Amino acid sequence: MSDRRTGALRWAALVVLLVGGFMPPLDFFIVNVALSSIHDSLGATPAELQLVISGYACGYGVFLITGGRLGDLYGRKRCFLIGLAGFTLASLVCGIAASAAELVIARIAQGSAAAVLLPQVLGSIRALFPNERELARAMSAYGIMMGIAAAIGQFSSGALLQWDPAGLGWRVIFLVSLPICALALLLGWKLVPETSGGSNVRLDLGGAALISLSLAAIVVPLSVGREQGWPGWVFAMLAAEPLLVAGFIGYEQRLRRLGGMPLVDMALLRIPSFRRGVLVAALFFFTTSFYLLFGLYQQEGRGLPPLQVGLAIVPYGVGLFIGPLISAPLVRLRPRLLSIGMAIQVSFYAVVGVLVAAGIDGAALTAAVFLAGLGQGVAFPRLFATVLGDVPAAQGGVAAGITNSAMQIGAAISVAAIGSLFFTVLGGATGERAYAHAFSIAQWAATAGLFLAMLISLPPRRPSPTLRT
Repeated sequence: MSDRRTGALRWAALVVLLVGGFMPPLDFFIVNVALSSIHDSLGATPAELQLVISGYACGYGVFLITGGRLGDLYGRKRCFLIGLAGFTLASLVCGIAASAAELVIARIAQGSAAAVLLPQVLGSIRALFPNERELARAMSAYGIMMGIAAAIGQFSSGALLQWDPAGLGWRVIFLVSLPICALALLLGWKLVPETSGGSNVRLDLGGAALISLSLAAIVVPLSVGREQGWPGWVFAMLAAEPLLVAGFIGYEQRLRRLGGMPLVDMALLRIPSFRRGVLVAALFFFTTSFYLLFGLYQQEGRGLPPLQVGLAIVPYGVGLFIGPLISAPLVRLRPRLLSIGMAIQVSFYAVVGVLVAAGIDGAALTAAVFLAGLGQGVAFPRLFATVLGDVPAAQGGVAAGITNSAMQIGAAISVAAIGSLFFTVLGGATGERAYAHAFSIAQWAATAGLFLAMLISLPPRRPSPTLRT
């Protein structure tokens, strides 16, 4: 369904979509600095603290593709509002949780609601702005929103914990989002147009179950395996992954032959830009390990209080915010902005590792962190523009879900693999230098993954013109 509203109303709808889409990444970042306070308040075990983060990631990653498809079939506005309402309710339950177990369950529900909410933002943007120039501007706005979420999430957590309004402690980090969500719900109902739906096709329940199991088999063990000591079930789930993926593909192909509507149209994978973009997206979110390990180095290694830990990561978020602003006018460079941004990010990720290893702090480290974020900010909007640019608008939601799932899988892999590398190098050592050494090794490993993504992101060469005979 094409939007027939005026340009001004479409941009107003974009603002509302971005406000709603702001909440899931904010709640990912805002929890990190509060874990020690949650431990003290609820008596949470280390495994339960890990599940506060990974439970959200699991609920989010497992249902993203299904959430995207629901919007394509039954209405992106409808699913946006349902997802946002569920996210709001889950945030309230997080804020009043009486035990660590209740908090973990609420976080899983919060991540699952985010999986319904977030694909509708990208799917709606793709449908509202079919023009390439406007789509690029809208994606830049999306990148700016993600930068603000990263900056505010890390900083506000430390600031709110130190301020401690009404003596709420860590609970305020969840309750503070309620009025924002309520406002987004009201404005979304009034301003966001419906860009899909009206189809009589039913959701492919078999495909949804199989893809959810496939995603769970990789996201869940990688998210919680290290904290559980890598038990046998982790490896069993990972070993089952190829079988589940093969079963899903076979089921979808059979459904297509029988005249049904599969959850994922495999024709999407024949779009070169989409195929390449999804692979880059998986590696792009190797950045997740940086947020966690840099904060750990600052808090446990250097002994900084929560507010200063939040301030240490703010330059990265500022770079994420500025990157889309300075790159949006560069129309002639637009096809290469993804690889240019990633080259900047890779360079300064490596520099951050060198500076920490050498014990150099202060302005030099702050500048390197800022420039790493700036590179990601330049690349991020172009990543989504690359992935979604050639995708039919009718499949924008499921394409966005696949892309976000790829990112979530990349995030889970980076946290599991690079996090395990960090703790292996750290061993039982304590003190700033031990944490600095472990962080620098882990940072260079993340840089290697991003370097591979940068190589894949390079635009393919256009074939040389040949004489026709």
